Amino acid sequence: MVENGENENDIVNEIINPKGYLASQFGFSQTGEYMLDKVIKPRLEEIGVEICDPFFECGMVLDLDHANSMDKYDDRMTYFKEFSAKVPLINNDLMVESDFMMAILDGGHTVDDGTASEIGFFYGVHEANHPIFALRTDWRLGENIAVSINPQILGYIVHSEGALCNSLDEWFVAIERWVNIFRD
Repeated sequence: MVENGENENDIVNEIINPKGYLASQFGFSQTGEYMLDKVIKPRLEEIGVEICDPFFECGMVLDLDHANSMDKYDDRMTYFKEFSAKVPLINNDLMVESDFMMAILDGGHTVDDGTASEIGFFYGVHEANHPIFALRTDWRLGENIAVSINPQILGYIVHSEGALCNSLDEWFVAIERWVNIFRD
């Protein structure tokens, strides 16, 4: 039954945007936040991705002003222990509900350990039909001369039917191509 004066054609023609989990270490620095907020997220939203942002969701639980106002070390320690226990639960729920993953692997010669663990969890939960689109523009040598990242992480990306992209433009194109297939 159709409610609120909508007709059935309106419901059928509604565009469904896929949920994409955005894994990166960029939320920990001003430079990274700038890239996420001014470059990456706006383009992903333009493509039609509903972004599952772990930094935003965890930020809804973390009150840094409150934490910084605590005078006693033990109180701050307790606060951050409680917050830290919530982080994997929040992130895991976001990854389970996501249709695909977008992972930014830049930042050093190895992949950020949090991002690597998110890739492993995501692949373990979803495997096929939930691709991982990874971005690695850092040209420094990675794991060995044959691969730019850890072979296990690369395997998850490849076996998820995602892609390891070497430029921001290539990454956006790969994501947009998949979003269009998802909608069909």
